[in-house]
Amino acid sequence: MMNWEMNFFMILFMISLMMFLSMYKHLLMTLISLEFMIMNLSLMLYMNFSLLKLNIYFIAFFWTICVCESIMGLSILVFLTRKLGNDYLKILNLIN
Repeated sequence: MMNWEMNFFMILFMISLMMFLSMYKHLLMTLISLEFMIMNLSLMLYMNFSLLKLNIYFIAFFWTICVCESIMGLSILVFLTRKLGNDYLKILNLIN
């Protein structure tokens, strides 16, 4: 029973990875696809930890790091929208 669930989560992870690679023009779409990947990874971690009867405090730490990453991404999105007026990634130049 666990095998098909892990395959399902791996397929969802691959779909989110393809979504991340194909929708790279807008920052908001890349952030959404990264959050979808994080959700899939956390579900896979939870399934593996519950199957092996391990301590799930690591998942709480993982979620804390994910929330910090999300806040940083949204703050960059707000900054770019206020400064440039859009969220296109092709106009970003990290040298400036």
